[in-house]
This record gives sequence, C-alpha cells and structure tokens, in this order.
Amino acid sequence: MEISEKALDVINDLIEINNDRVAGFEKAGKDLGENGAALSVVFNKLAGESSSYAAELYAIALQYGGEPTDGTSASGALHRTWLDIKAAFTGSDPEAILNECERGEDAIKAAYNTALEPDNELSPDLAQILQAQFIGISEGHDLIKSLRNKAAQNDDNAVNAGNTDDYSGSVNTEQPYSETTTAFETESAYSPEYEATESEGLYDDETDDASGDSKLMEFFVNELKDLLWAERELVDTLPDMADAATSIELKTAFENHLVETETHVARLEQVFAVLGLEPEARKCQAMAGIVEEGEEIISATEDGTAQRDVGLIFAGQKAEHYEIASYGGMISLAKTLGYYEIAEVLVLTLEEEKIADGLLTEIAESQANYDAANEPAED
Repeated sequence: MEISEKALDVINDLIEINNDRVAGFEKAGKDLGENGAALSVVFNKLAGESSSYAAELYAIALQYGGEPTDGTSASGALHRTWLDIKAAFTGSDPEAILNECERGEDAIKAAYNTALEPDNELSPDLAQILQAQFIGISEGHDLIKSLRNKAAQNDDNAVNAGNTDDYSGSVNTEQPYSETTTAFETESAYSPEYEATESEGLYDDETDDASGDSKLMEFFVNELKDLLWAERELVDTLPDMADAATSIELKTAFENHLVETETHVARLEQVFAVLGLEPEARKCQAMAGIVEEGEEIISATEDGTAQRDVGLIFAGQKAEHYEIASYGGMISLAKTLGYYEIAEVLVLTLEEEKIADGLLTEIAESQANYDAANEPAED
C-alpha cells in the first residue's frame, strides 16, 4: 500500500479528530458523575473504538515512512473537531452532554466523509480501511443520537407530568420507563428509536413491580453472574486458542476478540455497579463445558494443521452462540425490568459477539475448511 503526501495529511487529520473524540467522551463521562454510570459505559466503548482507529492509522503512517501526529487538533483541517465540543460541556445534565456529544459525532462523521472523497488520493487499501472505520463511526453517531432523543423525551414526559426534576441518567428501579421500544427487535441495534404504542398503559401496569426483589430480578442477577464468569473464563482461554491456531487470520481473530472480551467484562462489572451490587461471578457450566471441549480439541489435533483450526473455530463459535443467546435473553429481561440503559449497553456486546461469530464463519469457509479437506489423514 502506497501513501501519497496528500493521503498522509488525511491520515493525520483523522488521527487528531479520533484523539479529540477520545478526550471528548472521557470529559463527558467525568461530567456525568455517579448518576450516569450506564451512559459512561457507552462513552468508554466509543472512546475505545476511536483509540483503536487512531492507533491503526498511526501504524499505517509509520509503516510507509510518514510522520504521524500523536496529538489532538487545534483547528481541524477537515472539520470543526471534537476538541472544540468537549470544552462546551457544563454541569452534569445528561441531555445537555448528549447534545454536545452529538455535535462532536456530526463533526467526526463529516470528517470521514470528506476524507473518503476521490481527490484525496487514497489507495484502494487505505480507502477500504477508512470505510470500515467510517461504518463504526456512523454506528456510534446513531447510538448517541438515539440516546439524546430518549433523554429529551424523558425530560418532556417529566414536564408533562408536572415534574421539573432534571433527568439524572440513573436507572429507575421503582418506576420503569413507560415507553415500549422496538430497538432490540430490529436488525440494526445501534439505532434504538423508542415508539409509544396503544398498549403503553397496560405495559406500565405489568412492569411496575418487575424490578426490586421479584423472582425475575433474582433470575436476571444470577444470569449476570453466569455471564461474568463466562467472559472472565474466555479472557483466560482466548490467548491459548490464539497460540494454538495455525493461520495468521485465526490467530488475529482470537487476539482481537480477547480485547473485546476484556471490554465485555468491564461492561458487566459496570452493570453490577448500576444495580448497586458487587460484581460477583458464578460458575457457568455451559461455558465451562465449551472451554473444556476447546482444550480437548487442542490436545487431539496436530500442531500446525488446518484440522486444528477447524476444531478451534467450532469451539469458538459454540462460545459465541452461547453468548449471543445469553445476551439476547438478558436484553429482553432488562427491558421487562425497566432497565433500558442496561439493555442498551448489553446490545453493544451482543453486536460484537455476532460480528466475531461471522468472522469465524468467514475464516472457515474461505480458508480453514478447504485446507483441512486437502490434508491427508494419518495412517
């Protein structure tokens, strides 16, 4: 991949605005304070994405002899930057902070649009990398916009009800949100738009007592403990799977998912904090069995073979499918209990698990299965 001087300027501009975005979300999370724990998880997730984008672009610039920037921008060659936005945060009102975050997301989305214009002399490989980052930026933009819309709607509902208290951003365990949501039944879970229905009043009656000390709440917390154990176990197991993998693509997939899984652990711990509970793990028998099977596959297959990769992919996808089913169910339970902010956080993990599963399928179908089919069997 060759990089022109103009393309290098584009890379540096995007490094700067991604660094601005990280600083902006970190500032927004601090301004929210203790009452915005669920939103802070989202902010941390998006900041982490921009950190990885900036690191990827930095490495590309270095690889081809450029001089990458390592700071934030003062003016923004492409567009007004996130750095300008973060200075505007005042107080701890979630709606006001989300408004500023949305303005920042508008800026970075516009910057990527400009960067991808034909006259910037991007190579096909670099354009593909920026397009992939742009997809993630767009999803983050849409998520922040939907959260801002919900915060505004909550304020409007409070005013209409004669309540002038500010929306705190905290989870309400006594009076769940009255609106029903279709966000988690759509294919694009990053655009959770809330829609009131004719059955809204009935739904309120059914969920008023759903949280607190109910049987459903007890089940929800126990499943959280199972998921926390499962994710922590994967953090310990994925390095071994990466070491055992034969192909570079599979090794990289496991290594990248390890980073994501560490984030999944942090999110679950934050969910416990939102609920006012210590992050306690309970052994997940299902994940324990899947991990044990993965260990058996490693011991039963020959090092350096495609057959081992096929087995590792099977074990990895069994873990992903368990997690996809578990997070899907937990999102539904969180909505029933009225914990919509928690549901939104769990959706982030669910989507990442689906992507990881899809990547394993792609590696299997494009490479591992074919290679294993052409390996001679042992005598």
